[in-house]
Amino acid sequence: MPNAKLTLRNTGTGLSLDATTDDRGAFTILNVPAGSYDASASAQGDKTQSRTWLAVTVNTLSRLQFVMEVGALIEQITVSAEAAQLQTDKAYTHTELRSDLVKNLPLPGYRNYQSLINLVPGATPALFQNAVTDTPARSLRTNVNGTNASTNVTRIDGAASVNVRLPHHTGYVMPAEMVEAVNITTTAGDAE
Repeated sequence: MPNAKLTLRNTGTGLSLDATTDDRGAFTILNVPAGSYDASASAQGDKTQSRTWLAVTVNTLSRLQFVMEVGALIEQITVSAEAAQLQTDKAYTHTELRSDLVKNLPLPGYRNYQSLINLVPGATPALFQNAVTDTPARSLRTNVNGTNASTNVTRIDGAASVNVRLPHHTGYVMPAEMVEAVNITTTAGDAE
């Protein structure tokens, strides 16, 4: 439906994001913070459609489709659950570790969230690297699916955090209490 108004509202923070569909009825909302959202779509002369408890996660594309129906403006249809959808937008394999896992699972040695990468299929057990002078926060080294650890890249809020002299070291190891989500891409990653 062209020119339909869409609203995405974060149920935890109240953040509201709006979009309008183009002439094909498609819409895109970029840089949506991770969290749980309610969504609604409305167009003049059509029933308002809504979806509740949509999960938006880090480094993923989420699809949302509405079927607009002719009706009075005061009618509203609410769908309270959706089936899990197959990821068709990207070919990568990834694992997401939410903040509750990072904060509640045991983190050995320096409470480093990187030790949870051991839970990802194909990862070798993480090891401490070099001396404390080289990595004061005790960056961990791991290989995933047999790749060289020097090809690992850690991104914090989209920016690469790599020790230039020692590329297998993470430049900054964020404290576990500050981590909202850890998204580990293990195969067919984006060019970035």
